[in-house]
Amino acid sequence: MTMPAQASPRLIASDLDTSTDGKTLISKNGSCCESEPVCERKTPLSLDLLPGQSIVMLGTNPNTRGGIAAVVSTYRAGGLFERVKIRYLATHLDGSRWAKAQQFAHAVLSLGVELMRGRVAAVHAHVSSSASFWRKSMMLQMCRAFGRPTIFHLHSGGFAEWVDPRPEFSPRLWWIRRTLETSSAVIVLSSTWSRWMKEFAPRANVVVIGNPVSIPEIMPTPEERSAARAFGRVLFLGWIYDFKGCFDLLKSWVLFRKQFPGWRLVVGGKGEVEQFLAEAQRLGIREDIDFLGWVAGEAKENELRRADIFVLPSYREGMPVSVLEAMAYGATVIATPVGGVPDMMEPDKHGLWVQPGDIDGMSDCLARLAGDPELRARLAREARLHVIRNNSTESVLLPLMQLYATLCASSAANEGTADSNTPSAD
Repeated sequence: MTMPAQASPRLIASDLDTSTDGKTLISKNGSCCESEPVCERKTPLSLDLLPGQSIVMLGTNPNTRGGIAAVVSTYRAGGLFERVKIRYLATHLDGSRWAKAQQFAHAVLSLGVELMRGRVAAVHAHVSSSASFWRKSMMLQMCRAFGRPTIFHLHSGGFAEWVDPRPEFSPRLWWIRRTLETSSAVIVLSSTWSRWMKEFAPRANVVVIGNPVSIPEIMPTPEERSAARAFGRVLFLGWIYDFKGCFDLLKSWVLFRKQFPGWRLVVGGKGEVEQFLAEAQRLGIREDIDFLGWVAGEAKENELRRADIFVLPSYREGMPVSVLEAMAYGATVIATPVGGVPDMMEPDKHGLWVQPGDIDGMSDCLARLAGDPELRARLAREARLHVIRNNSTESVLLPLMQLYATLCASSAANEGTADSNTPSAD
């Protein structure tokens, strides 16, 4: 006797979209209005999984700091967890080593129970480098042992440097490559990372899906940004470490302030804060800096709305969410063309590029934007429209859900074939 066939997982139209024409109307300055259609909003979809199953998503605790937590929060805010039945397992949190070990053990145990009970349709792991990789690679192997589809979603801008394929043959390198090539799909954030991944792990099924960003509907004009103050604001948000270019930014500011005294450098972040502020003091620019600590939520939105220029002078990146947010909020961006940044913005169209470590170049970019409000406004307007078209939550969730549907349907079909080939006991 053969088992009755079950309906395969599939994407279905969702009732979440209440618009009559299926379009989002965006004005020329990038704000939502009722005049000019610039991009279409696709009808939101939901994923119909097999009864009792869910997509298990692995990642850091949503309350931690960093890019993965920001991406997951945007997924949630965009309705992914309502459209797809997702079980989120936090594999890491901020805290002591004991707290981290307990969190990881709980995640492994919970995943094992779900696998044994047949409740896992697929597993989507958000991965960085170092310990994050080792944790997730072990859990993904558990899932493959149960025949579940696995998605390795790479976020780390320093992954290639961490891998360092020398010596060419080593157990460590073998395991890294094997993890990538045996995953059902490897999500990378940009074409640059896709090329690297295909070279390092040729048999990996590489899929490019960028990071999403929530788009504010109403934006202040450049005039409104600066109406209440005499001088402009340059904003940096992120981890305060040398590889982020923070200390280069200080040296550039020494040159910039000679041409534009009175401008403020607003810094929000966590890391080598004492060293950063001590260097600012040594360079004689400490009074120009407003240090905010780690900024999130409404406070971060307010800073993005007030910023004239956003700067990220990093030496390595994946697809920096902070740059996407700055573009969405209408701040003019200066960034280094590393990692996924070239996929996110074109120089002199969506912002300005400067090479990592180029102190004079950074100062020149700051001065160019500070002295030309019309250029700032044009770049900011084009950047906002670009990010609406390419990185709005809906434009990112659609290919992700299509990937879920493809992997789950393929897995269900394979199980159905296996069941039909099982001899009857009668």
